Order: sequence, then structure tokens, then C-alpha cells
Amino acid sequence: MGRTASRGKAAAWVRLVATAAGRMGVAATEAGLVLTTLPGRAGPPADAPGERVRPRPAAAPRRVERLLDAAEEALTAYYAFWPDHPGKRITALWEALFDLPVDLDGLTSFTRRVLEALREVPPGAVVSYGALAARVGSPRAARAVGAVMARNPLPVILPCHRVISKDGTLGGFCGGRGEDALALKRRLLAYEGWSPAPTGRPSGGRLRHSCGAHS
Repeated sequence: MGRTASRGKAAAWVRLVATAAGRMGVAATEAGLVLTTLPGRAGPPADAPGERVRPRPAAAPRRVERLLDAAEEALTAYYAFWPDHPGKRITALWEALFDLPVDLDGLTSFTRRVLEALREVPPGAVVSYGALAARVGSPRAARAVGAVMARNPLPVILPCHRVISKDGTLGGFCGGRGEDALALKRRLLAYEGWSPAPTGRPSGGRLRHSCGAHS
């Protein structure tokens, strides 16, 4: 069963999912998944910064309950091998996450295009902010893409951890602060089979957000 939370005029049902990588919060509307939290980084999505929602006990509609069941099954399967890379199995595991419907209602057209393009980046691959901007037809909009990543409502499902700096370094992550955030991003990428090029500079310095709560 889930809990329901008001999200503007919509209703979002919340569930906590225990994965090998850590507990995750998941919320869904009747249209699709609307919010997730990073593994081991937060409580239920209703507690995520900027998500002014107030959970209250209620039974989720059967359609939503099935979606939350599917999300829980896909997320627990995806991280079942944590912290070791699952090898070739990662492709099938990702496809199960990719098939989950998402609800991007209320977001701008540009934001939706960026997040939809982001979802096409497969595990084991990364993309820079500028390259992602180019994919949606706005090659000079790297900063705007960064702003979208900072407000990504569905980390992991919409894999903002796969966005890195154009020089090949991690760039940053808003799953926490400082090196703690970068360590999480590094672990998520390593689990998916990606590692920095040997010639790349060690990541560090000023952080650039690459995912976070929707505001």
C-alpha cells in the first residue's frame, strides 16, 4: 500500500523501497512515477526539498498500486548486485526501469525534452551538459540543462548521475554535499560499468549539480 500526498491538484501515492544500494522513496500519480529519491539519501519523496506535499493515509487506486509494485520490483532488481557491476545483465535490468511510465506534467516543454533525452542515455554511458543540450536542439543551453538536472524529480529513473563535465570529470552531484555527493555519483556510475578515463583529472573543485528534487 502507499500513502497519498497532495501535489498541486494531483494526488501522489508514496512508497519506500528497500534496495541493496539503500532505501529509496518512490511516488506515483495515476499518470506515472512523479518523484524518486536517491538510494540511501532521503526518506519518502514527500520529504524531498521543494516538494510541498503532505502525506496522508489513503488507499492507492489499483492502477497506482500496480505501478508502485512494478517500480519496487524493477528498482530492487536493478540494484540487486550492489556494489558489484552486474555485467551484461545491466541492460535488461535497465530496460525494466526504462519501461516504467513517468509523469512530467507541469514541467516546461524544454525541461520535458531534456529529461526525455536524458532517459535515452544507457547504463555504462555518460553525456556532458552541452552534449545533452545539443541533443534537444539547443547546443548553447548547457547552463539551462544544468538547471534542469538540478531539479530532476526522478533520479535513477531519469539518470542525472550519467551527466558529467565536458572535460570527463564527474563535475558534481546534488545527492549530498562535497566529496560525499561525488562518492555517491562515482559508486552509481561504477555499478553501471563506467569509470573515468585514466588521463582525466581527479574530480573535485566547485560542484555543479546534476540531479535533485523537483521544485
